Amino acid sequence: MRRLNQDEIDEILVRKGIGVLAMIDGNQPYAIPISFGYDSEQMVFPMQWGGGYNSRKDEAINSNSNVCLTVYEQDSDDDTVWRSVVITGKIYEIEEDSMEQAYASLAANAEFPPDFGVWGIPFEDVEFRLYGLDNTNCNGREFSTQYEG
Repeated sequence: MRRLNQDEIDEILVRKGIGVLAMIDGNQPYAIPISFGYDSEQMVFPMQWGGGYNSRKDEAINSNSNVCLTVYEQDSDDDTVWRSVVITGKIYEIEEDSMEQAYASLAANAEFPPDFGVWGIPFEDVEFRLYGLDNTNCNGREFSTQYEG
């Protein structure tokens, strides 16, 4: 195992536009796959509110804004090498004056499924809210299943 430097972490977060966002729902962990945009100043998450403002993720975030995002990849040239980035911090709703930068970050590298609906809810009925995550508490590691020596 080796620690990744900030440039390597940034490269992974630009290259991979999807991760697993873990929240706290009461006393239970609640983790969901999530698309995100990344720039060096902020992590940005589009969140679909197909269930309205009383959805499980809305209630979890409103009761405890501490979250953890995990992004991982297997090296495309060497399948014995894996990398992961783990970011912990408080999630917050993006302010109106920062929306343009947030959408630019999403357009740059977020990954979205081809069917953008939410559990059978028509796309036009899905609410979008943009959230940010402070990336100052961020660690990256590289692992290999092959050990030298």
